[in-house]
Amino acid sequence: MSRLKPKILTHLSKTLKLSENSVRHYISGERTKHPKATLNAAAQIFALSNKTTVLRMLDGEDRATLPSNIEMAKEKIILETKKNGKKGKKIQTLIDYETTDHFKKGHIQELNKTYTFGCNTSVFILGRKIVENLIIDILKKKYPEKVRANKELYFDTAQGRLKDFEVILKNLKSKKSDFGSENKAVERLCDLAKVLKDDANNKTHSWYHLVENKQEVENLNLKAIVEIIKKLEKEVGIR
Repeated sequence: MSRLKPKILTHLSKTLKLSENSVRHYISGERTKHPKATLNAAAQIFALSNKTTVLRMLDGEDRATLPSNIEMAKEKIILETKKNGKKGKKIQTLIDYETTDHFKKGHIQELNKTYTFGCNTSVFILGRKIVENLIIDILKKKYPEKVRANKELYFDTAQGRLKDFEVILKNLKSKKSDFGSENKAVERLCDLAKVLKDDANNKTHSWYHLVENKQEVENLNLKAIVEIIKKLEKEVGIR
């Protein structure tokens, strides 16, 4: 007769917030329903009924005794295994940008997740969106829009829409002297962001531009771009 693995008992007790005696009782109940299953396999059946899994703790013998005639159980095993695989993937940080703003935070988190799972073309497009809007925020803070000439730096009032990113970068660069000792930071930001703009435009508007590897993402220098943006945010009083 197989023995219930202590780590399975402990895991189910903690996860389901049940006493170990209660867990043993429920597992015994599943074993009665499925007499060919080992105790560990019965524990997996019990786990599945509670929307969790201990499949990774089962050995080959245990798995072989899982009831193949229970299609729902088999389907859940597959789904739970995939779910746990995703959960175990550590999110990599492509850009580090601290903010309490719900929408900015959401975009940054999505970008880092996209980067982690190798969705490289999406990284280009989302990275461009984030950088463009952060730069617009700097312009808005530095040049309050109540003055029409200020708003024209980034907004086309005649068309009722934001100006093209290329024009926004050109206007920011023309104002670099207004940033005092950080004028070189403005110049460097505009140079780096222009490369991002051009590449992201290609990825957005053509089927034939796919980002095949992370090296292309690294070449965008998104980390450097965001670090410069943070310096300019301090300069204008956003941070």
